[in-house]
Amino acid sequence: MTSIDVTFLVNGRADGIEAVRAKGLAGALDPARIRFLYRGRSRLLSALKWAIALMRHRAQVHYVVNTAMPGAFLAVIWRLLFRVPYVLDTGDAIFAMARQSGTKSGWRLPLLWILERLSHRYASAIVVRGTNHREYLVNQGRKRVIVIRDGFGEQSTATPEAVQALRQKLGFQDRFVVGIMGSLTYSPRLRICYGWDLLEALSHLSDLPVTGLIIGDGDGMSWLSRETLRLGVADRVLFTGRIPYEEVPTYLRIMDIAMSTQTNNLPGQVRTTGKVPEYMAAERFILASRVGDAALLLPELMLIDFNAEVDREYPKRLAERIRALYQHRELLEKRRDLSQLALQECSYEKLGARLVWVLEETLKARKGK
Repeated sequence: MTSIDVTFLVNGRADGIEAVRAKGLAGALDPARIRFLYRGRSRLLSALKWAIALMRHRAQVHYVVNTAMPGAFLAVIWRLLFRVPYVLDTGDAIFAMARQSGTKSGWRLPLLWILERLSHRYASAIVVRGTNHREYLVNQGRKRVIVIRDGFGEQSTATPEAVQALRQKLGFQDRFVVGIMGSLTYSPRLRICYGWDLLEALSHLSDLPVTGLIIGDGDGMSWLSRETLRLGVADRVLFTGRIPYEEVPTYLRIMDIAMSTQTNNLPGQVRTTGKVPEYMAAERFILASRVGDAALLLPELMLIDFNAEVDREYPKRLAERIRALYQHRELLEKRRDLSQLALQECSYEKLGARLVWVLEETLKARKGK
C-alpha cells in the first residue's frame, strides 16, 4: 500500500462514473491518506466547499478527474499560489468536442478553451484513456502524457439467475437484444444523439425479432423518443434511463450485441469511452465504429467503418452486420475472448498500479526542482 497524500477532485457526482474511476484507481493507495471531493448540483457552491476543504488539508498532490469546473480551475489556482502539483485525468478533447457538437455557445466556448489550455499547461502530468489522445497531446507539445485506460467494475453480481430474471422482467425472453450505454446528449450542430444509429438500424431489421436497449439519460432522450416514432420502431426500443452502477453488469449481459459508436473526427478519435471495458468484462459481442482505440482493442469482426463526422450510411452497414450475426449465432462466441483482454488492459488492479507510478514520478520531479 503506497502512502501518498492525495486529494481527488472529482468533477462528477458521488454516484457517477467519474467517482467509480477515482475510487478504482485509488485502490492501491493508503485509504487513510486519500480524500475524495465530489461535485454537487451547483458548481459554484462546490467550488466554495472544495476551496475550504483544500485549505484545511494541504495534500502532496491533487488528482483531477475530467477537465471541468470546479476541479480543473482550483487545481490550477493551488498550483500557482501554493505550488501543489496536480495530475489531470481527461478522456476528451473538451473544446473540440463542444465546438464540433454545438453543445456550448457564446461565452461558454472560449471559457472551455481557456480552462483546457490552462489545466494542460500547469499539470505535472496528463493522464488520458487512449493512445490516440496521448499522440494528439504530445503533438500539441505536452511533455508528460500517460495512458491509463478506463476500467470496469465488479462483475460478481451478474449471476445467470439475475440475468435471466431481468430478461423476463423486461420481456426479452425471445428477443435478440442490441444495446447501448452512455450519455444521451443531443448535438445541435450534428443533429444527432448517441443512439441514433441503433434506431435507424432497427428500421432496416423489421423482419427480425431484434429489440433495442438504451441505458442512460440526458437531454437527448426526448429527441431519441421522437425518432423511434418517426422511424416506426417505438415498439422495439426500451429506454431504461439511468440505472445504479452496481446493476450495470446484469443489464449488459442481457444484450446479445453491445454497440459503441464514435464519430470520425477529433473528439471521437481521442475517445476510448468507459463503456468498452465494461462491455468486454461482461463478455458482450461489441459492434464499434473503426475510430480511436476501439480499432486497437477489438477484433476485425467487431469493427465497422465510419466515415466523417456523421455517416448517414453507417446504420445500413450496422443493420447488415446485425443481420449476419443474428443468422450466424456461432460468431457471437468471439465475445468469450474479451473478458481476458479486459483483465489485461483494464483491471483497476493494474490501472491503480500505473497511477501510483504516475504520482510517485510527479513527487520526485517536484523535489528535484
